[in-house]
Amino acid sequence: MPIAHFHKATDPATEDEVHINTDAVLFVEEPPASQIGRTAIQVMGLQTDGIRITEPLDLVLAQLPALTTTLRHYHAGPPPEGASVLHIATHNVSYVVPNVPHTPTFWTIHFKDASELRVVHPLPADL
Repeated sequence: MPIAHFHKATDPATEDEVHINTDAVLFVEEPPASQIGRTAIQVMGLQTDGIRITEPLDLVLAQLPALTTTLRHYHAGPPPEGASVLHIATHNVSYVVPNVPHTPTFWTIHFKDASELRVVHPLPADL
């Protein structure tokens, strides 16, 4: 079981560490600048906004298995700073379904832990 080590983003700032099983990562997201932490990691079984960490995205991705990249879908439209870029661990995807019966402007990814994520159309080739 490969483990990655990061520093949790907290307010006020502390030196809290988090050790993550890289096989349990569902997706990684670079949050808007207004949020605490440079990167958010969603892992299996965590039904929240993810674990916010202080390391920049490139350092996080270097410690994880290959991920596929796409954009988050928002029902109310993307925020002013633009849609979040998501890096998805395809080995933890159960299935993907389009927004039917309408034209698929988005897809819903269902992960092995029963969590879901909406992403924009078109899907990356490896999904």
